[in-house]
Amino acid sequence: MGPPELLALVLLIGVVCWLVFPRDLAGSLRSARMDAVTLSYTNAWLRAKPDDFGVRLVLARNLMDLGLLQQAEEQLDHLSRHASDPSTLATQAWLRSRLPFVALMEIPARQRRDDPLWGQSRAALERVDRTTLSLRQLERYAEMALILDLPDAAVQAYRQLAARQAYPGAWYARGAAALLARGQYREAADEYLLAMASQENHYGRRRYFLAALSSLESGGLIREAAALGQREAAPFLNDQKVLYRLMNMARAAGEYQLAERYAILLLKLDQGLGTP
Repeated sequence: MGPPELLALVLLIGVVCWLVFPRDLAGSLRSARMDAVTLSYTNAWLRAKPDDFGVRLVLARNLMDLGLLQQAEEQLDHLSRHASDPSTLATQAWLRSRLPFVALMEIPARQRRDDPLWGQSRAALERVDRTTLSLRQLERYAEMALILDLPDAAVQAYRQLAARQAYPGAWYARGAAALLARGQYREAADEYLLAMASQENHYGRRRYFLAALSSLESGGLIREAAALGQREAAPFLNDQKVLYRLMNMARAAGEYQLAERYAILLLKLDQGLGTP
């Protein structure tokens, strides 16, 4: 085949790709099931348009989901060599940081901590710049951190998620739950207090205030719980449910004068003037 015929063939392939493939192939790939046909089409598209970095990113992610990590890494290598857009490079770095973790998940759970991939996964996650992550990526980062026994990193991610949400309380609470599951009772209480402070209504604040007290009680930190209750009680002194809880907690902590104060407040609310 001579040069004129070769040029004609290349032009024909380009025209066919332009006609056959959707304009927003990256968007289509995000919602498509990656099978052999889709993979073949995508590779053909990238041969025709190697600088379509959006498609290449989606392909790398889909290859990782399929466990084809070497092929995914090849796509990420191409991006790191040729892309210059900060957003593209940030996504490339995030996907690359996940490679050892995805490989680790292929190993039976009881064997993971003894595998070199455990340390590699933790190191890769600790190198991630969380400020470059999207909301979904931050959530996945937190999930990975918990699996890799990095609860403090997970909590920081949940705090960043909370800071970027209109209703942040649930994210603080997820961090608190993660800490509570690991026996970090004081730290869990702190996260519940952040959730409490983020609430705009009494019932939301009450919910997280009581959760903070429960966290300390779960760790047998009764005196600390009573002290916390005394410090933060002001907004709840007309709330019978909270006062009753604080009274019993003060008694359990041996703070009888404080318990008596709560009892007196409860008596004053006995006519049903307090918050139910």
